[in-house]
Amino acid sequence: MVLVGCQPVATVPKPARGGTAVEALVGAAGVLNPLFESVDSTRDVDSVIYQGLTTVDGQQNIVGQLASDWTVSADHLTYTFNVRTGVKWADGQPFTADDVLFTYHVLQDIEYTQPGADFWRQVGIGPGGPGQVVFTLKAPSASFPLALRIGIIPKHIFGGMAPAQIAASPYSGVQAFGTGPFKVGALSQLAITLDRNPYANPQPYLDHLVLRTYPATDPQSAIRAVGQGVADLVGGLEPQEVDALQAIASNVSVVDARMFTNSFVSFNPIGDGKPFFSDVNVRLALTQAVDRQRIVTEVMAGKGDPDASPIPVGDWAFSAAAAAVHPYDPVAAAQALDKAGWVSTAGSKLRAKGGVQFKVQLVAPNSYPSQQVAEALARQLLEIGVEIDVKPVPPSQLVQNYLIGRKYQLALVSFDVGSDPDEYSLWHSGADPNSLNFAYARGWGLIDSDLEIGRGTVDPQARLAAYIDFQMLIADAAPAIFLYSARYEYAVSQRVHGVRMNKVVEPADRFQYVTDWYVNTSG
Repeated sequence: MVLVGCQPVATVPKPARGGTAVEALVGAAGVLNPLFESVDSTRDVDSVIYQGLTTVDGQQNIVGQLASDWTVSADHLTYTFNVRTGVKWADGQPFTADDVLFTYHVLQDIEYTQPGADFWRQVGIGPGGPGQVVFTLKAPSASFPLALRIGIIPKHIFGGMAPAQIAASPYSGVQAFGTGPFKVGALSQLAITLDRNPYANPQPYLDHLVLRTYPATDPQSAIRAVGQGVADLVGGLEPQEVDALQAIASNVSVVDARMFTNSFVSFNPIGDGKPFFSDVNVRLALTQAVDRQRIVTEVMAGKGDPDASPIPVGDWAFSAAAAAVHPYDPVAAAQALDKAGWVSTAGSKLRAKGGVQFKVQLVAPNSYPSQQVAEALARQLLEIGVEIDVKPVPPSQLVQNYLIGRKYQLALVSFDVGSDPDEYSLWHSGADPNSLNFAYARGWGLIDSDLEIGRGTVDPQARLAAYIDFQMLIADAAPAIFLYSARYEYAVSQRVHGVRMNKVVEPADRFQYVTDWYVNTSG
């Protein structure tokens, strides 16, 4: 007889409810109400308290959140949304279409003066059938459902209040709640403690999510908190901060994702930069003289993506073919400058034309990584005889004193353009000249046409075709040197499990799957 020993079967721990995760949040949050968000930290907190009609999934599709589905009229002007049934507010009251109507009517209120108010006043908003909300546009907009990500607030709490009263209410602060996975439990200058919403679906594993706030003037203090074990998570790390944190905290891993950001140097060929940049061949030469990968490697330790297109490399409409039309080729760049009359002169490192040396000024934000990127770009262009004087300025001054009204020769700018490729406001030549717009010519034809088609056509394939053509045309027009797209770096203590992000995110989207996070296990 043979005796066989019974070996224990290994079991994988399963997520269990309970416990607390602590994030080090850089910058104090303001009014905890999605209609009054003014800083990124507020947007972060609101993202786990409130929900919108729509959200964005891992494939960059716009999908329903508080809406179950919607239909679009044949003329693409009317959107009819069906509101999800069975949803409750965190106080147990039922969520209905009336809450949606109320929220959007606040956005349209004449006393509501937040950015975006004018947009909502141009939209017709009213009830449809039972559980329906109908939006009517003045012109087709394929990205309109994305605008409906804004969080819905409860009518039974805020009904009858003016916008200023809503913002000042304790329900926009210490008592804030929505239909999201968490609600405010306690609020102080040091931390925002969020408690599980007992009516959320799905229910989060965590009992509490604590957002411990650190000064925006000292982001290193938030990083130190994670290194010391005082906090579990911190986001928005710069590459050198990632390395420094991992050097002092072996139990921290980093989750990273691409972002919908676009960083580029804008030429001003009709204003202060006209003597240098009015010739497209010169602009093309300078785009080919820049080694984007070298900039990403030198300045950001490789934690970014070289991106020669106005549409971020992670976006569904990004065209690799358009990005490769004018590749890095310093020899071709030098030859093109020679042909355009900008030639090397004896006894000088700089090119000149008609006795004028190729010396221009580049205004750039005085913060990392922008200032360092500008300086790296200047070093590269000096190699082909073009001198760039980098002028670092505070970001607010860059916008008000230089970008608005286009008072620059070259300007380095970075934008989070969002998860829809509609860049009409940035590149359409008919946009307000006093806005952040970089179309240097009035009525530049097919580029404008592509942007109009991309904005107004609902069919995804037709939009993709328009945006690919747009990128091809922009590559040849060279209104800017497109440089790179940044990544979002999120440090996570090994104490917290289940943290994941989509492949491409906006910063607040790091909480999209917060209901999967857990610190306790069973089995």
